[in-house]
Amino acid sequence: MQLNLKFLFMENVFNYATTFFKNMSNLFLVMLSFGILAEVVFGTGAMFGVSVISNVMEVIRLLGDNGFVGLVALLILFKFVDQK
Repeated sequence: MQLNLKFLFMENVFNYATTFFKNMSNLFLVMLSFGILAEVVFGTGAMFGVSVISNVMEVIRLLGDNGFVGLVALLILFKFVDQK
């Protein structure tokens, strides 16, 4: 009985953490999309005074410079974003 309660507690903790991180990643994707859209409409520095598009392009360039490791990282990121 005691083991079953501990299992249920840990399952609830993991479910809570998983839901939290999924929601945070969705929020970050929405903020990134909004930042890119705001920069296209209003110009550079429209979102918190930083250039979102240049930062995204820098990340893509860094992944491209790393060859195979960059490709694997990009695939992992795509898999993470593509989850539903």
